[in-house]
Amino acid sequence: MNDPIHCQQKNIFHLRLLFFSLCFISVCFFQNKNLNAQEHFNINEYLESISEYPDDSLAQILFQKSQDFINADSLEAANEVLIYSIEIAQQQNDTLLIGLCRLRQGMVFNELLKFRNSFQAYNHAYDISKELNDTSIMIQAMKGIENYYYQLEMIDSAITYCTRAIKINTIRQNYKNLTDNYRALYSYQRYTTGTVLLNTFVLEGLIDSCLIAAKKSNNPEVLAYSLTVFGLEIYDTDPDKGFEYMQAARDSARKLPAPSNALVYALTKSSILYLRSEQTKQAEIFLNEALPLALKTNNTRQLTHIYFLLGDMFNAKEDSIPQAITYYYKAIALAEKYRYKYYLPFIYHNLFNIYFSNNQFDSSYKFQQKYMEVFRKKHNREMNIQIARLSAKYQIEQKVEVIDDLTIINNQKKVIIANQKRFIILLVVAIIAIGTLLAFIYYQLRKIKKAHWKLSQNTIELNKKNKEIAGLKKKRDHQLEIIHDDLKNKLEELFENQEICIQKDITLNSTALALKTNTSYLSGLINQDYKCNFNQFVNKYRIEKACEYLSDKKKNIYTIEGIGEMVGFKSKSVLNQAFKDATGITPSTFRNNISKF
Repeated sequence: MNDPIHCQQKNIFHLRLLFFSLCFISVCFFQNKNLNAQEHFNINEYLESISEYPDDSLAQILFQKSQDFINADSLEAANEVLIYSIEIAQQQNDTLLIGLCRLRQGMVFNELLKFRNSFQAYNHAYDISKELNDTSIMIQAMKGIENYYYQLEMIDSAITYCTRAIKINTIRQNYKNLTDNYRALYSYQRYTTGTVLLNTFVLEGLIDSCLIAAKKSNNPEVLAYSLTVFGLEIYDTDPDKGFEYMQAARDSARKLPAPSNALVYALTKSSILYLRSEQTKQAEIFLNEALPLALKTNNTRQLTHIYFLLGDMFNAKEDSIPQAITYYYKAIALAEKYRYKYYLPFIYHNLFNIYFSNNQFDSSYKFQQKYMEVFRKKHNREMNIQIARLSAKYQIEQKVEVIDDLTIINNQKKVIIANQKRFIILLVVAIIAIGTLLAFIYYQLRKIKKAHWKLSQNTIELNKKNKEIAGLKKKRDHQLEIIHDDLKNKLEELFENQEICIQKDITLNSTALALKTNTSYLSGLINQDYKCNFNQFVNKYRIEKACEYLSDKKKNIYTIEGIGEMVGFKSKSVLNQAFKDATGITPSTFRNNISKF
């Protein structure tokens, strides 16, 4: 006999599933295209609208106007104004203004996802900085070039420009910029390969260098920001050390005159770590301290984040849903006004779930539409970024091929020129010896003809070699695909059949050794095929095993912590966090729910 409550819950679940599907289909089929394209900007009309101005100041006026367009998100108009400003600055030989315009163009092109154009603009600004010996423009241009290589995942080139900037800022004793450089180098180093010990040593050294530079800057704000960033990044691998960095960040920020944005930032990010470690009360204390400070400093970005976190925190409490909705709406207002698009999909999705759970279908449908719209825009932008990156990479590779072809042609021209020079010298000598002139000319003509014949034969042979290389590349790609699939099968077999995931000391390096491959290739395979990092991949199998044990009534004799150890987790807190990230509930809740059936 079926339980009436259980049947009712199943009916509600099916109703929600049907409603969600209808929302998704309606949004997909009836969503209009984005018509908010930027209107075409007419530079001539703008010039006519400006009142009288000195001829030598127009370029500067246009340069300043470009920032207004950037703030208004009219990037095409900003670029057109900058082009006109550069033309006038060139006529006036104002090299400094040209450099500043090219720096701003680099930023605009980057936002427009025209990475190659951005790279060219920053390179031009870099050349101008060397001409003017202006280290300020040089540092900004190098940062743009560094970011370009980072976007294309050319980490070695990004590191090269970052280390150059470190040398310049060290000479200038600009410790604030040095702090940013070391922090960037730390991020790049995390992408490089090598032994775990070497990476740990290098990363810790970069953290120390960054913090030393921040201390030398005599600016507690710079130190607070740096400590906060490292606290967030280190927490995943070493929670205790992450909390230590956060404590030091808050201590440094409290030395600043109140209220300060640095303290708001440190308190907000600290609350994130405490929420992740399920220390809700401490997180609420930090958020309540940060909220009035953010209002006083008008720090809209962190204020949006605080409202969002407060909404999540109250959303987790069944009796505080109205408060959660209030904070979510406040976060939406700020995020939409100041274009903090990162928060919107999460807020929309949470509000959809709240209204749906309370059978307020009109409101839930509205936020589902908003969520799908933001999701679509985010997806389109990510696709455009990938296309732009591939296009820029292709242009680089194409440029290398062109250089190789030009090198071959240049060598051939050198051979021909050398032959021509020899011919001319011999011809001059032949004029002296008239008696041997005709025979000598005949000999040279035959030699040149033979050289041309050899050149044509070499060209034919070169084409054959290129075809062979293309065939070998295709064969290599096929072999790599086979190796990739084989490694993926072995990886899944290792985790599913041999249950390597329950080993507490499992690492990316040990798994790579077991599969007889390297950590870089294995990490890339997991990122590409499973859309997660190694730790998340291992935790997925551990959570599945934990669910199996928690569902087994015979294992009810084991505690949650005991089951966590059986499946490979080092502590109960790590198990709880991983389990909640994967299933949305804690292991205890899961076991209790299972025991009801």
